[in-house]
Amino acid sequence: MGFRFVRGAGIDVEVAAVDLAASGVVRPTHAVDFVRSGTGGAVVAPTTSSSTTTMVFGLALDYAQGASDTIVRVIPFIKGQLLEVDCANAATTAQTGLRHALSASDRGTIHNSATDVSTQTGIFTAIAMVGSTSGSGKLLGYFNVNHQLVSVTDTTFLQ
Repeated sequence: MGFRFVRGAGIDVEVAAVDLAASGVVRPTHAVDFVRSGTGGAVVAPTTSSSTTTMVFGLALDYAQGASDTIVRVIPFIKGQLLEVDCANAATTAQTGLRHALSASDRGTIHNSATDVSTQTGIFTAIAMVGSTSGSGKLLGYFNVNHQLVSVTDTTFLQ
């Protein structure tokens, strides 16, 4: 399933999506990173288990595969957006209040555990459980984003 918005920043309006060039296999309802490609512009690419709070950008609405000439709609993550997420492990109340990284095997899933990911890869903070503790369950939470613009001549990710 990937990620699903629960509400958007406490407002009762439709969230805005932007059209961005995509690179790689981008799937609907999966998170994407904002990747700078030097003076050639920037693209969104699928998040990975090593994506950091300075890289994760938003939620893709479209499917794209291939080079950066394909455009996808993306809802940028902002403070106050709550999302429901599928979990790689059984969800428990011990996982709430903790930061989690993405699953290495499924980019639309959180690698949830009872250990706080205190590094920059702890991109999702769980605040509540959804459903039962038996079985897979889901977590409710928000993305930790920390975007800062970098110089146009810098060819690294957003920092």
